[in-house]
Amino acid sequence: MKKFLILLIGLSVIVSPSFAELKELGINPLRLELGSRPLGMGGAFTAISDVNSVLYNPGGLAWAKGVSLTYQDPQNLSFLQAYPNGEGSSAGLAILKKTYSGIPFQIGEANSGSTIVLLSYGTKLNAIPRLYKNPFFKRFGIGITLKGLVGQTLRRTGYFDRSATGWDIDLGVIWKGGEWWSAGAALHNILPINTLGGGAVIWDVGGEEGIPASFRFGSSAKIIGDLDAPIFMEDRELILSGEIDFSRIRTSQLKLGGEWYFQKRFYLRSGIVAGDETDINLGAGFRREDWGIDLAYYREPIKNERYISASLSYYPKEWVVLKKLDIAKPTVMLERPIEELSLEDNIVTYDDRIEINGRVKPGVKVYINGLPASLDKNNAFKVVVPLRLKKNLIIVEARYEGERKVWKYKVFRKAKIKVLEEEQLKKKLKEAKSAKEKAALEAKEKEIARKKNRVESFVTMGVIEITPESEFVMEAQITRGELATWLVRAAGMRIPEVKRDLYKDVPKDHPLAPYIKAVTDMKLLQPFPDGTFRPGAFVSKQEGEEIFKRFGR
Repeated sequence: MKKFLILLIGLSVIVSPSFAELKELGINPLRLELGSRPLGMGGAFTAISDVNSVLYNPGGLAWAKGVSLTYQDPQNLSFLQAYPNGEGSSAGLAILKKTYSGIPFQIGEANSGSTIVLLSYGTKLNAIPRLYKNPFFKRFGIGITLKGLVGQTLRRTGYFDRSATGWDIDLGVIWKGGEWWSAGAALHNILPINTLGGGAVIWDVGGEEGIPASFRFGSSAKIIGDLDAPIFMEDRELILSGEIDFSRIRTSQLKLGGEWYFQKRFYLRSGIVAGDETDINLGAGFRREDWGIDLAYYREPIKNERYISASLSYYPKEWVVLKKLDIAKPTVMLERPIEELSLEDNIVTYDDRIEINGRVKPGVKVYINGLPASLDKNNAFKVVVPLRLKKNLIIVEARYEGERKVWKYKVFRKAKIKVLEEEQLKKKLKEAKSAKEKAALEAKEKEIARKKNRVESFVTMGVIEITPESEFVMEAQITRGELATWLVRAAGMRIPEVKRDLYKDVPKDHPLAPYIKAVTDMKLLQPFPDGTFRPGAFVSKQEGEEIFKRFGR
């Protein structure tokens, strides 16, 4: 009789519903949030495209390529791949191993382990022939993911070990609304239970449970950047992202993330996850041209514990999202007329404008500083760009079938001045009769050219003010008032407020009073013993030498 009772109890455990199934433990076996870059941003990744889109939103694969390995520990790791076909589409593959151990439940602890395989495909809607030429659909990506639960195990105190299999489907879309922002949405585990044999975890000893569906919607924006961003900062980027995450087995979550890129290779990340609890994730990354490393410090909600994960990514150069657009920087125009540009980097010029001309391949549109250039029947263009003093950044952009490539050129416009001594010296050189006299004049000409270059730099930076029609005299003496003005501008000093008369000859309303106060406070120039400053007096040789000495000249 006793043996019979034990047998009945054992059979009831086997055939009855699980006391703590995956859903009751808070586990969604096909809810996959891995990858150090997304985790470092709090998981707010629905509207961002990279190889991690295989897990977060397959619509992002339309702009993705690369291979990524993520390691947390030997029981939690993943392999991801996004392989582009060169036509704005990518096929994704993922293999993951996920383990939860020591999960508390009513009569003990539970351990869950799973191996998952994902096959994804993401493409732009302009892959459809009828939509091919519509610009709207070139910015619209759609994707699908087939997820297979190859092996699911569940071990619990007081229960037999169980295993299961199952499969489901994800759908996702991304809309690149502008060059600097995007929006995305993803539906995870969309199949109703037992639809075509999917949508459920099927246990080995009978029984099944549905796979909880979830929906996420979010957006991202590049707030700071050197191209197509509201705030311009060269070689720096700030991406902000946010999303709302709805799930059937847990409280809805609000996720906010940020990524700061600097020095052309470093990343800092942070994210906030707000739901039942509010927590902060942190991340960092290092990126070279074709590979990168990312780290994340995040909280796993199932056990409410923190973990560190590391991802190693590789982006093969031969894998291109769009094959039809050349990616090499155009060369300086010489004799070759195809796909070339009349620009060099780091140009220095005196002109207030620069003419840019070149030729592009058929079908390619070219933009200069965001404005379209008109092409003639030979696909040649000519554009005149105005220049301001100091640095100018000229951005040349080529667009083809929804894709684009951008090149940046730096142009420095210097102020041009007329030097009286230079004009006089040219006349003397023409009149020189002996070789010795000519050599002496040529040496002096080089010295004047060197000084002129320095003066032009000062004028360009606004240290010295000269009207375009005036001539600058190198050997002319400068007044103490002029020197005070130049020193303040050269040193970038803050101009102080003058509330009272400074000296007998410098009342508070004198136009040079703020500059004179600044240099006397800094003890760069001193007043005279009789209580005057004498702004119109010439600078003495002793004063000039002292000033040059203090400024390291």
